[in-house]
Amino acid sequence: MVATATPLLRRAAAFAGGVALTLGALLSVPTAAQASTDYGPAAWVPASTSNYTNASRESDYNINYVVIHTIQGSYTSAINWFQNPSAQVSAHYVVSKGGAVTQMVREADVAWHAGNWTYNTQSIGIEHEGYVEQDGWYTEAMYQASAAIVRSVTSKYGIPRDRAHIIGHNEVPGATHTDPGSRWNWSYFMSLVNGTTPPPSWTSTVDNTTAGRFTASANWGTSTYSSQRYGADYRYANPEAVSDAAWYKFNIPATASYRVEVWYPANTGYNATTPYVIATTGGNVSVQVNQQGSGGVWVNLGTFSLAGGDYNAVGVSRWSGGAGYVIADAVKLTRV
Repeated sequence: MVATATPLLRRAAAFAGGVALTLGALLSVPTAAQASTDYGPAAWVPASTSNYTNASRESDYNINYVVIHTIQGSYTSAINWFQNPSAQVSAHYVVSKGGAVTQMVREADVAWHAGNWTYNTQSIGIEHEGYVEQDGWYTEAMYQASAAIVRSVTSKYGIPRDRAHIIGHNEVPGATHTDPGSRWNWSYFMSLVNGTTPPPSWTSTVDNTTAGRFTASANWGTSTYSSQRYGADYRYANPEAVSDAAWYKFNIPATASYRVEVWYPANTGYNATTPYVIATTGGNVSVQVNQQGSGGVWVNLGTFSLAGGDYNAVGVSRWSGGAGYVIADAVKLTRV
């Protein structure tokens, strides 16, 4: 995004001017997101209309490049700054260290990111959380999430997947910027873009007894009644139209597709319409499960796009129209 010689608070915009990023922009909370229509795994938080050019690419300009940037700051600070009308800078996508993705400019429009109008009109700009002079920012989750964006846009617009067309900000003609810098692993990144390195396998299980990973109010009781339980015990609660879910927290490595499976003991006295809530990149999705049958095994709820990060990813809600206890036992996520 910016030249490396100056801290983020004093960065010059990459399109024009020398507008400083204010402390308020760093500390404010970004606008609540909805799902992107260009790229499914991304949230959509629009940049200020003062910070990009409306266009109809590829009718008026062909898209020939992808430009890789480093924010020189946090994921949140970039999102806030691109929403500030004074910024005079933007990018199509912002990627966090944890692999979360926010789109801020439609792919059809011209983001102001490259410091070169010709390249702005012909490129997709992707900003990455971190600092070029510091280790530890370019994580596996970030590489995977960014490469997935690049695979999407190169397929969509027929951009060759090579280093002549997927470039760093420092490689834009006339650039005074050094990002993404020497710590960015171009060889590995391009292997991900070209599919020569498969995404790492990942699975994680959280039980109701997993320390620091399960939360439920005092309204949820504990039982060892059924031998079909996963682990030592399980939790139960009466159905009621209240926001009182039991939540399972996962440290998800990257924004990607994950299979969600649940384990519960079955009983004819349990709830036939137990709602499981999955926090997808497009918002919460509810899947009803009949807990009167199929107990003591992993039950597949489906495959969903989940954001990278450490958060409450799956919940069991009490908000059921049926009778009988709702059960919270164990949840497993598997990257697919």
